[in-house]
Amino acid sequence: MAKYTFTPEAGHRLEVPLSEEPDKAAAQLKGRLEGLGLTHDHFQVSVEGSRVVVAGDAAMQEQKEKILLALGNVAGVTEVEDRVSAGQEGIVPRFFTVRDGETFGDVVLRAYDDPHAGKRLLTANRPLLTGEGDLYPGLVLRAPA
Repeated sequence: MAKYTFTPEAGHRLEVPLSEEPDKAAAQLKGRLEGLGLTHDHFQVSVEGSRVVVAGDAAMQEQKEKILLALGNVAGVTEVEDRVSAGQEGIVPRFFTVRDGETFGDVVLRAYDDPHAGKRLLTANRPLLTGEGDLYPGLVLRAPA
């Protein structure tokens, strides 16, 4: 069981704040996953204060990482506890946070040390990241090797 930290001031806004109605917030988070095409009925999402716990089985490591990011890149979330099995438990996700003032090119260079890897970064983060203009400080992205 791994835990990942996120910037609580950044991200998607829920209709119901996490701490006010945890059950409704968890339902909204699960709806977010479903809307992004990242989940199925086998996932459980719960909210404990500013922490989100997700459990279930993912088809692939990529799906698991995108689920963690979709839940963590939500305003108010400080931590996501990963209880998702993807059959590749030895793999540690490579996540990084967008810094204040960074351009898309800066992020690509930091993630891959290759200024021509922009398409690779976008593809690795779809559907959460659809274009260069979607970046904001505090956004956590994945950069698989």
